[in-house]
Parts: sequence; structure tokens; C-alpha cells
Amino acid sequence: MSGRGSGRGGPPRGATGQGGRGGSFGTPRGNYQGDRGRGGGHSRGDRGGYRGDRGGARGGGGGARGGRYKDEFEDGGVIYTAGGEPLEPPAADVEKQENALVRRGEEVSLSGLSLDELALPSRPSYGTKGRPIVVRSNYFKLLTRPDGAMIFRYQMAFEPNLQDEKTRRVNRRKTRRLVELLFSNNTNLQSAGVATDYSKLIVTAQKLPLGNAGSITIPQKYWEPEDDGPSPKSKIYKVKISDEFAMPLQQLLDYVSSPPGVTSASFDKAEVIQALNIIMTRTASENRSIYGGGDQKKFFTYPTDENAWYNLGSGLIALKGFYTSVRASTARLLVNINVANAAFYPNASLLGLMRLHTPNRANDSRSGLEGFISRLKVSHTYIRAKKNDPNSSVKRVKTVQGFSHPRANQNLIPLGNAKQITFECPEVQATGKISVEKYFERKYNIQLKQPLEPVINVGTKEKPSWIPPELLIVEPGQQYRRKLDGQQTDRMLGFAVRKPAENARRIVEQGAAMMGLSETSQNLVGIRQTAPRDHQLILFKLAFGVKVIPKMITVRARILPSVPLQYKLANRPKSFPTANGGWDIRGRHFSESKQLRNWTFIKFVDNVVSDRDVEGFRGIIRHSGMNSDEPTPSTGVLQPLRGGRDNEDSDDKIIELTMAKAASRNLKVLLVILPDKSAFIYSRVKYWAEVKHGIHTICSVGEYLREKGAQYWANIGHKFNLKLGGINQMLPPDKLGILSEKVMLAGMDVTHPSPGSIEGAPSIAGVVASIDGRYGQWPGSIRAQTSRMEMIQELDKLFGERLDLWRKHNQGSLPVRIIIYRDGVSEGQYPTLLQKELPQIQKACEARYPGGRLPKISMVVCGKRHHTRFFPTKEEDADYKKTMNPPNGTVVDRGVTMEKGWDFFLQAHHCLQGTARPTHYVVIYDKNDMDADKMEALTHNLCYMFGRATKAVSLCPPAYYADLICERGRSYLYKEYNARDSQTVTSGQTFDWLRSPWVEGVHPAIKDSMFYI
Repeated sequence: MSGRGSGRGGPPRGATGQGGRGGSFGTPRGNYQGDRGRGGGHSRGDRGGYRGDRGGARGGGGGARGGRYKDEFEDGGVIYTAGGEPLEPPAADVEKQENALVRRGEEVSLSGLSLDELALPSRPSYGTKGRPIVVRSNYFKLLTRPDGAMIFRYQMAFEPNLQDEKTRRVNRRKTRRLVELLFSNNTNLQSAGVATDYSKLIVTAQKLPLGNAGSITIPQKYWEPEDDGPSPKSKIYKVKISDEFAMPLQQLLDYVSSPPGVTSASFDKAEVIQALNIIMTRTASENRSIYGGGDQKKFFTYPTDENAWYNLGSGLIALKGFYTSVRASTARLLVNINVANAAFYPNASLLGLMRLHTPNRANDSRSGLEGFISRLKVSHTYIRAKKNDPNSSVKRVKTVQGFSHPRANQNLIPLGNAKQITFECPEVQATGKISVEKYFERKYNIQLKQPLEPVINVGTKEKPSWIPPELLIVEPGQQYRRKLDGQQTDRMLGFAVRKPAENARRIVEQGAAMMGLSETSQNLVGIRQTAPRDHQLILFKLAFGVKVIPKMITVRARILPSVPLQYKLANRPKSFPTANGGWDIRGRHFSESKQLRNWTFIKFVDNVVSDRDVEGFRGIIRHSGMNSDEPTPSTGVLQPLRGGRDNEDSDDKIIELTMAKAASRNLKVLLVILPDKSAFIYSRVKYWAEVKHGIHTICSVGEYLREKGAQYWANIGHKFNLKLGGINQMLPPDKLGILSEKVMLAGMDVTHPSPGSIEGAPSIAGVVASIDGRYGQWPGSIRAQTSRMEMIQELDKLFGERLDLWRKHNQGSLPVRIIIYRDGVSEGQYPTLLQKELPQIQKACEARYPGGRLPKISMVVCGKRHHTRFFPTKEEDADYKKTMNPPNGTVVDRGVTMEKGWDFFLQAHHCLQGTARPTHYVVIYDKNDMDADKMEALTHNLCYMFGRATKAVSLCPPAYYADLICERGRSYLYKEYNARDSQTVTSGQTFDWLRSPWVEGVHPAIKDSMFYI
């Protein structure tokens, strides 16, 4: 039914039914009794019993569990023992092949190299330093058929296409359904030897009969699972299957066992790996109760008991699932499986979800709520399949557009409810307009229980379709992709943080089964290992000819020794030992201490900092060697903020005026006391102080100052000293190694806008670098650049600024060596770094080095977004705090590393809780002729040099600092990066470079400092 005037009510067709069952979706007011009827299909209707954790965030109430998460995998020992089986040694054949492939001084010819292999240096050696141990890793060996398996990949194309005309987004739900129908109606696609990504690819064990044309087009009627079947009105799509690509798996195995100079030019390695991933995930992908995480490599399930849902607060729950990916390593193929954790929308009543997210019913602006539910898939079941059968409800899935907003030619009330929103509908009311409430009463015989709630537009802005939220159910499997708030993050940590043995058991016992890779579930891809060889070959031919051994592999690791550090004692440099990745600075002074002058407290919350606290703070930083003047004024500046989204504009104005007044008083450093962990307030403080007025700020939540004591004050002192140009700790001369040779260390990173950002919001690039041979100061350059551009634009300018500052601090000389740690780059982008960024760095050098005597450059990519984990096999080889992770200093450079190239995994930090994630380092360019031991030791030693910590950190500081400076840029553009939450950004607005509040750099007064720390 077409609406006119104010829009249209309800769906365009159908007879009456009853609403989806709401269950008892908890709200801050108690259990909200939901609507009528039951959802059809696999969505399970609305789940009941989603209760808060005894007060919880923003109103608490009722309950999915919060607090500490506990499940069946906690019990079973502190060391994972694989069911008590004898520990298998690392694969001897793989180690033999690794040793044979190590570069022995010769250079690899670049002729014939593919783009993926362009100029990546070969591994010069394997590391030998450190105490050797054996660890398990979350990889499973992938076997192929002994006589060689062949798989085939095909492309699918759909006509008409399944993209939204405006957003150009592919309708993934509809695409999946169409592929399901295609497979169910075509016998050639129904064998065990067929898999799909339910998007555009098909992988088979046998050729498909495409004929001489090399393609086939199949007409396919589209209908929903809840329908009785196709009807004469069902839309017909044409599905074209074409582009056959044959993939002999033995070719890939030969490649990963070949010397560095052998290329993959004869086949596309990435395409073969992609096909294997589709095969490996078929079992999970075709299970309708398992939901993908968006990248076709993560899979999640909802607990069958909704009372076991883990509440994150504000309408979100946490789910556990698994990540899986096929990886090529030296001489073998591996399947990586890891535990995944993510925030999801609950499969529940939309109205209950809205009330949990915004419990303050007096606040009619519903700040942030529309952004929270926008684009959600929701369903209703009030339409009857049979006119006179009240039990024949039909499920329909819709997409939330938002609430009502005034628009041209639409006289709509903002956030209009079912009584207020009206439209013309001659079918139901012959003349005049009818309200949404009356429409549902007359058309579907539904008496709304909550007619004063804002109705939901599930149509378009131009042609809205209004449905009351009490009649809508949130479809399951929808991941929340925006940033969690502080309290949600804390709860997610409580849910996700699991000890290594627990995660290992979960991976082997549950993860492998979900993926169909356990011994009992490999009917798709496997063979029985105990079967005779002839039987194995027969079973291989029935499927794809591959099998996964569902046991974690073992690899060799080494524990590098702790690194001593240099502080001052009695005004003289002195080295002190560290232990287990940490150290105590009591009784020691910073290596170079600065004077704290022209400073004060800014108190944005009352009754927090007393005179006694101020004097205590000054006393603590004096113990670190810093001297402090009296704050001016001595009692600080009190200017309380109101807080909350609805007060953002007024709070921002207060912050602006406060910083301007501080600048007028010539204040250089401010300790800013915040009322809470509001990202908005923090970001605006940084913007006004650093960009507009050149004032250093250190922010702290007021309650932390009261509760955390002397150690917390000492940590603040670390930041003060760094911002003022001091040096906290140094490496002793005997630990510098190559760093004693006039080396500049640099870190580079790019961060991108997250979901919820304004359209076209820029990415932010940052470059930091050391300024002398003490490696304690790391000023940086920062700028916005083209949205989602991974390569740093105008890098020659940014890097040139770092070289100029080095020259300023070194009597006009320049470094003879440059070692760069580049963060945030995926494996497929390594060649692009060499093609795009390295030439810009060289260009910056060429413009400054006289006579062409250029520095020797090395570039190392750092990765934390991987899924490799290591698990100790003996208690004596686990860390001292009994979290039972590998000890800090654990390095692995064989067994799970790249089949070509030079990489290693390093866990430099002591993991305080959960399962440690090592950092993956890949050397993509090296003109400094370093071997494995030197590169690993350099990287490990630097992890003790992160200036604001008294523990070794997990990411090498140059990259860590680059990450921090990029995050500071996000703060400067907080409103643009959080458009859906901000009251000052208009819906649909796009980023305007000319009007942007910030695009580059900071105030000149602080640009050559570590302002971002």
C-alpha cells in the first residue's frame, strides 16, 4: 500500500496476524512483557530473560549475566595437555626444510617475482639466542591427498544485482538466500565436494558441466524460508556461473617447500588459499544457527539459554565464537583457529532494546539511539499467510531507517509516535489521514501496548513505512561494529579474558567441531587416518582430498633474557636489572628530569583534589628527580562540567573558555581532572589545549586520583617528564648494539574512521622518530589524509620533518642508519609499502643528504591483529605470575612463520591476564645487513624503552608511539569520528576539508614535543 503525504503505514501487502513474541526482554524498569505471536524461521522470535547485572550500566535491571564469565572450559588444569597425550616434538621434516631454505648470503633475483613477493628480503638466519623451549600453537596441519588433489573455483554473478541502489551495499541476507535456493535446486551443487562463500564464489572437487561456452546461466525464483514455496509472483534472478579456475593443491605445496628464488608466478597463491578457506568453513557457513562475523572467517553462536547471555550494558551482549584461516608456512599448510569475542545485538524485541540503550524516558531527544539501531535488520510476523488462519503468520525482514524527521513535502513530527504519525490510506480509511495506531488496529486487529513510543521507519526517507517498535524483533547474528563505551569495554574484557589452557581446550574441543574439523565431524573434508591407504584415497575422492589433523602443532621457541635499564642514582647514570618484564623505580631518578613550571590543576569535577593531594603529588615526582613549582593558582581552577550527551555543546564551550584563560595566564602544563571517562570531554580538552593554545595536558578521572594512590601519581609524573622533553629510562651502552651507530628509529601508522563516522571522514597518518642516541624522546608529525587510504600521503614531508629535528639535536649531522617500525599494515600490502612509502622516505633523504651519501634503511612491519597464540607445555616454562602464558621475551621464528620472507613472533611483555598475544614482526626491507639474533634482540630491547611504563610493552615503542599519535588525531576530530553520537553533526553530513576544525599538526609551541603521550 503506497502512502501519501506523511508516508505509509505498515507493509505494502498482506493480511493480519499477531506480533512477534517479545518475551521478557529486561529493562531498567523491570521485565518488559513483549508483544504477541512468535517469530518464524530460524530467528527464534524474541528471547526472554535478558537481565542486567544487578544495577549494571545506565539503569541496570533484570538480566543477561554481567560480571565474571565462567564456563565449562575453565576446569582442566593450568597447562593444556591435549588430554594427557604424550607431547609431540616439533615436526623434524619441517625444521630440516627450514634450515635448507635459509639465505646463505646470496641475494635473490627480483626478476619474475610476483607483486606479492616483490623485493621482500629472505630470511638471513634463524635466531639462536635465549633459553630454548617447546610450545603449542593454535595451528592444525592440513593434509592433501597423496596422489594430488585438484579443486575448481567458479564465479557467480546475479542479474538483476543485489545491491541497494543508493548505498551500493550488497544485500548479504538476500544473496545468501538466493545461493541456498540455487544449491537446493541443482543436483550438480549438492555433493559433499561443493562449497560456497554464499556471495560470489563456488569451489568444487569436480568440474561443473559448463559446456563449450565456459559458463551457464540458471534462472532461480526467489522466495523466503517462511513462505510456502515459490509463487507465480516470485522474482526470478539469473545466476551466471563462469570463470573456471583449476587449482592443483600440490603446486601450492611445492611452492611452500621451494627455495626463496622460486616464485608463484604459475598460479595465484592467494586464490588457492581463498578456495581452501571456503572449504574449511563450509560446515560453519551452512549452519543457520551459526552467524558470521562479517569477514567470512569468524563464526559465533548464541547460547541456547538466553539467561546465559552476557550483558555488556546499554542493549548489547557479548558472544564467543571462532576465527579460522588457512595459512601457508614452510613446507606445509596450516589451519589457524582462535577464540573470537564480539559485541552483538540481542535477538530480542526492538522496543526492549531501545529501552535498555536509553533508559531515561524523560529524554525525548533519544540522543544516540537512532544511530544505535540504524541499519539493523528487524522482522515482524503480524501478516497472515492465510487470511482466516490466525496461526499462519509470515515473517518479513526489514531494515531500520530511523525515526521520523521533518523533510520537504513530509509534515512529520520529530520522533513521532503511533498516535502522531499519520498518512493517507484509502484501503483502511476512505478519507483523510489515519494514525499508525489506528491503522494497525483496523488493518491487523492489533491493539498497541506502547503507542507513545516513536515509530520506526523501515522504508526509505522518501517513502517511509512506519511500524511500532513493539511489533519488531531484532534479527540474530548482527555484530555491533562501533566502539564500545568505557563500561562496556570493561565488561567485554571480563568476558573475553581467558587463561591460555582454557582457550586451548575451547579451540580444540569446540572450535574444531564448529568448523567441521574434528575427527568425528570431517565428513566434508576428511579421511579416517586409521583407514587403509586405498580406503583413504577412495574417501578423498568423495570430497576435496584434504584433511585437518585436529591437534595443535608444537614449535620451538626461545626466551630472551630480561634487559637492564639505566636510571640515575646520586645524579650519576646507573644500570639496574629488570625481572619478568618489569622493574621498580623507587629510589631512582629519571635519566633526564625536567622542571615542572607554569602549571596548575583544572578541576572539571568538584571535591576531588585537595591541597594535601597537590603536595603529595609534588613530593612523589621529586622522588623521580623532577622539581615542581607551586601550581598557579595553588588551589587549581574549578570549573565543573555537566556531562552527558545532551550537554556536549555547553561543556565544549566551558572547556574552550577554560583553555583560553589558561593560555592568557601563560600556563604551559595542566593536570586536568575529569568527571568520568567520557571520550567527548577528553577529546575536547586535547583539541582546545594542544591544537589551539599549545598547552600540555594530562587528563585523569577524579576518582582515580583518590583511589589509586602513589603509584598512579608516579605514572602521571612519567608523562609530565616526557611532555616536557625529559628522558625516563635508557638502555645501558652495552645493550645498544647497532643503536650506538648514529641510528634514527622511526615509527609510522595510519588509523581509519570507524563505523559511525561522518561520511568521508579522513584517515589519520602519524610519523614519530627518535631525536638522538638516547632514544628517550619521540616527537612526531600528524595529519589527516584521504579516507581509508592505508599508505601515508605526503610521507616525504612528514619524514623530512623528523630528519630536520634530528639534525637540530645533533649539531647539524644526520643519521647514518634508519630503522622504521611500520604499524597497521596487512600482509597483502607489504609490496605496496615498498612501492609507495619507501620511495617517499628515500626522497626525503635525498633532499637533505649532501653528495648522495644516503642512510641505510630497514623497514619492519608490526602486526597485532593476527590470531597466532602460543601455549606453554610445561609449568616451568610458563610465566612467574601463574597466568600460565609463555614468559616475557618469548620469540618464535620457525614452525608457523612465513614460507617466504623474514618474520618472527615476539611476546616481549608479561601478560597480566588472559592469553598473551605476541606481536608479529615482518622485515620487508633491510639494507643494514642484520641477522635474526640482532633484529630480535633490538626489537626486544626496545620494548623496555616505552617511556610512560615500568614494564616491557607488547608492541615495539616506535610503532606504539605512532599508534598513540594517530589516536590523538582521532580526538581532534571526535565529532566527525562519532557522528551518530554527536548532537552537533547533522544526519547525512559529509566531511568538509575546508571547514574541518583540524587537518594537520598542533600548536607551534608544542609541535617538537611528545604532546601525544
